[in-house]
Amino acid sequence: MKNVFEKLKIIYLLLPLILLMVAVYYPFAANIFVSNTELLDNRVLSPKPVKFSSTFSRDFEQYYNDTFAGRKKLIVKYVKLKQKLKIDTGQYFYGKDGWMFYDSAKVNNGNTVLDYLGTAVWDNEELNQLTEALEKEQAFYEKYGAKYLLMVVPNKENVYAEYMPERLQKIRKSDSSLSDIGIKYLQNNTHIEILDLKPILLAAKTKCPYNIYYKKDTHWNALGAYIAFESLLKSFNKLGIDGSAKPLLSEMITSAGLVGQDMHPTDKDMSYHVVFLDDRSFEKKEVIPNKVIVYENQNPVVDKAILIVGDSFAGEIIPYMAKVYRRVINVPAGIKDLSFYQEIVTEYKPDLVVHELVERYFSRLSNLGKLYESKK
Repeated sequence: MKNVFEKLKIIYLLLPLILLMVAVYYPFAANIFVSNTELLDNRVLSPKPVKFSSTFSRDFEQYYNDTFAGRKKLIVKYVKLKQKLKIDTGQYFYGKDGWMFYDSAKVNNGNTVLDYLGTAVWDNEELNQLTEALEKEQAFYEKYGAKYLLMVVPNKENVYAEYMPERLQKIRKSDSSLSDIGIKYLQNNTHIEILDLKPILLAAKTKCPYNIYYKKDTHWNALGAYIAFESLLKSFNKLGIDGSAKPLLSEMITSAGLVGQDMHPTDKDMSYHVVFLDDRSFEKKEVIPNKVIVYENQNPVVDKAILIVGDSFAGEIIPYMAKVYRRVINVPAGIKDLSFYQEIVTEYKPDLVVHELVERYFSRLSNLGKLYESKK
């Protein structure tokens, strides 16, 4: 009996260490069989480094943090616990009247709060770098026969600023974000066609009978996307690409059921359907998972191919576009391999390229110059 008690005592003393070892090494063991392939925030998974370099350890850490087994479930459970306790989750925080917002700087995904506060500025060198980078990108696509358009989607924090927490409203310096300043500079100093959706959506939200962004999600809904789509086709017309859509009317809107919210997994919000060319159909093909999606329309209104290089906000616009154009190709922005984009434009021969990005990513455009210098 004494030996049994001694063994139990040893097990009891070692139990904390065993549990710690399981917690630390379980993800490593689990990754042999499965890994995470989906992020809850709006960015591309960090790639696995394949070459040793001075940044290998940092790059591998970013890759592992994005892909370890159980990452998504762990984050969801953590967020649910904090929400149940009514505690801000760090990257997500509560605003007024049940709205939630995204502090993207907490996960190195842009800076929505800084954009909202209006405290960031450009210096002349940064503006010159921004200009050169976008002119290089425009020249790259024009070399392949495609016209170019930059489309900037506003952060929800700047469209529904009245629902931001009082503590942030009190210290807001300006309603001009980095993108507002950068867009104005580009419009005055380049010939790049730019669609700035912020003033358009700010005007539309006062007329629309429903919200155009979800209350507890970072994204716009189908109504916000349709308003952007209508404006996008007007910009296409300036570039000689046909296509039109009538302004959003209340009779065009029907409910499409409740959908989950990325900032509050246990809550749902109403989604909508906009009646637009519902007699037209298209086929969606995921050519390369998470990289290349092609929409083919056998009976298009306009016989053109459109390439959209963007983030997750493009996802709500594309179904409208796919009803109008013969082919719509969607690829992610931020891939640091120029040959990828070369292969896309060579194979699909788009008539027009839309570089779409949400406002919080705008300052990253300055880094594009490095991409287009990587291959001559």
